[in-house]
Amino acid sequence: MLIKITPKTIISKLNSREGLRKMTGNFTWLLADKILKMTVVMAVNIWMWKYIGPEKLGIWNYAVAIVTMLSPLASLGIDSIVVRDLILYPEKTSKLMGASFVLKLCGSVILIIIATITVCFRRPGDIEVLYFVIITAASNIFLAFDTIDLHNQRHLISKYTVLSKSVGYLFTSLLKVILILTGASLIAFVWTQFIEFAIGALLMMYWYKQQGNKISLWNYDYSTAKSLLILSWPMIVTSFLMYVQQNIEQLFIGDWIGDSELGVYSTAAKLITLFGFIPMIIYTTVAPEITKAKAINEELFRFKLLRIYQIMFIVSIGIIGGCFIFGKPVINFLFGVEFENAGLYMGIMSVRLLFVNYGVAKTLYIINNNLFKYYMVTGIIGVIINISLNYLWIPAYGTYGAIWASVLSMLVSIILVDGLYTKTQVNFRIMMRSIFDIKGYFTKPKFEE
Repeated sequence: MLIKITPKTIISKLNSREGLRKMTGNFTWLLADKILKMTVVMAVNIWMWKYIGPEKLGIWNYAVAIVTMLSPLASLGIDSIVVRDLILYPEKTSKLMGASFVLKLCGSVILIIIATITVCFRRPGDIEVLYFVIITAASNIFLAFDTIDLHNQRHLISKYTVLSKSVGYLFTSLLKVILILTGASLIAFVWTQFIEFAIGALLMMYWYKQQGNKISLWNYDYSTAKSLLILSWPMIVTSFLMYVQQNIEQLFIGDWIGDSELGVYSTAAKLITLFGFIPMIIYTTVAPEITKAKAINEELFRFKLLRIYQIMFIVSIGIIGGCFIFGKPVINFLFGVEFENAGLYMGIMSVRLLFVNYGVAKTLYIINNNLFKYYMVTGIIGVIINISLNYLWIPAYGTYGAIWASVLSMLVSIILVDGLYTKTQVNFRIMMRSIFDIKGYFTKPKFEE
C-alpha cells in the first residue's frame, strides 16, 4: 500500500510556522558556534599543532584517543532519551534533570578510573602519557552540567549553550596564543581543555539561573535513574563501541608505527572531524520535531526522516569532494612538509563521513522505535570488523590500511546490516532511497506499508 504525504497534511498536523521559527533560530545559534570554532578556534589550534610538532602531538593525541573511546561512560548514552522524555513527560522534568546530572557525574568518575588503568596497561611506566590521560579524563567531570543543555535542546534555546561554550573556546584560544608566544611546554596546553570545560559549566549554570530555573529544584530519583539506565545501557555500550571503532586505529598507529606518524594521522582526523558539526547541528535541531512527528503518525515520521537523510547525503558528497580536491594543498599550506601525508589521508578518511552522517540520522530512527539492543549489536559488528582489519592491514599497508579498515567497518555496521533485520528494513529502504532516488529530492515521497 502506498501512502502519500502532502504539505497540507503536514501543516494540519504540526504548527509548522512556530516550529520552523524555533528550529531556524536554534540552527542559527548552533551554526554560529561552529563557525566560531572553524575560524578563530581552529586557526589557533593549527598554530598550536605546528608549534607542538608531529611527535609530541602524537603523544598527546594518544592520551586523547584513550579518553575519547571511554567518554560514553561520562555521557551514559542518556542525552537523546532525556530530551525525548522531557518532551513527552514535562511533569517529570525535575526528576529527569536530577537523575541525568547524578548519573553523568558518577560516570565521569568511573571514566577517570578506567582511563588510568587502561593507559597503565598499554604503556606501563610512561608517566607523561599517564599524566595527560588523567588531566583529559578529569575534564569530563564538568560535562555533567551539560544536563542543562538537554533542557535547552528540549526548548530549542541552544543559544545559552552556545554563549557558555563560546566564552570557554575564546578564553582558552587566547591562553594558547600566550602559551605559544612564551614558549610553554606541552603539559600547559593539555590543561587548556580542563579550563575550557570548567568555564563552560560555570556559564551554563549562570544562564540557566537567568532563565528563572534553579538547579536546587532538581530531584534525584532512584527509580528515574534506574529506568534511564535500563533504557540506555545498550546505548552506552553502542556509543562506546562507536568511539572504539572511530579511534582504535590511533592506538594501533601509535604503538606499531610511532607517535610521529600518529601526530600526522590525527591532524588529518581532527580536520575531518571538524565537518562533523553539520550533522550534529541538524540532529540537535530536528530531534524534538521528529519525536513529535512519530507521535502523530508513522507516515509523517518517515517523510521527515527521508528529508534528513537527503540532507546528510548532499552535505557528505560536498565534503568528500572538497577533501579529495583540496586536502593536500591545504595541509601543505597550513602545516608544511612535516604534515604532508595528512593531506593524502584526508581524501580517503572523508569517505567515512557519509556513513558517520547517516549514523547520526539513523539514531533518530533507533531512539523513536526503541531499537537500542539492535543498535548495540551493530556496534559490536563494526568493532569486530575494524579491529580484525587493523590487525591484517596495518602491518601490510600502514596508515592507509587503518583508514580503509575504518571505512569498511562503518559501511557494514551503519548501512548494510539494516537491510538484514526486519525491524530496520524500512530505515534501510529510506537510506537507499536518499542515495539512489534522485527524483525523490524533487517529488513528494511515497512509503511502502
